Amino acid sequence: MKTASIRDLRNDFRRISKWLEVGESVRIVRRGKPFARLVPEPSARSFFGRGAGTVELPDDIDDPVGMEWKATR
Repeated sequence: MKTASIRDLRNDFRRISKWLEVGESVRIVRRGKPFARLVPEPSARSFFGRGAGTVELPDDIDDPVGMEWKATR
């Protein structure tokens, strides 16, 4: 976790926002004592993650399979 003062927030927010963009939390200190924390917003991830859009499902994926299962006997 990175640490920044109120002065850092005011004068150099661009640098601190880059920390947040890469997922780093930032502790804000006032007079040397921590009083707040900036936490990056979680990114939305799909079920497939990095492979989203690379899997094609056949059109009949939800059709019955046409075979008898032992459990149904």
